[in-house]
Amino acid sequence: MSTSDSPPITTAHGVVFHCTGDAHQQRGLFCVADGVPLADALTSISDLLAPARAAVYAAAMGEQALAGDSAWLVHHSLDSAKAVVDALIGALNPP
Repeated sequence: MSTSDSPPITTAHGVVFHCTGDAHQQRGLFCVADGVPLADALTSISDLLAPARAAVYAAAMGEQALAGDSAWLVHHSLDSAKAVVDALIGALNPP
């Protein structure tokens, strides 16, 4: 099968992230939309990682502590980016 015959790679359905409420219930508040094209998903991952990388770099260089809002920024950005990656992996390796 040639590349032109392959269906386009898009995000998979149902990748939930950012749990809320009682930790035992694992209620996801957000999810990755299914059907997002690979290039768009990768661009979004890069956009999500950029501020996290900048905040961690600033902390590593002693320019700004990674605490409070900055730490949450990094956490949420990484959580979101991971969910998009997981949705792409899910599309490549369906259950």
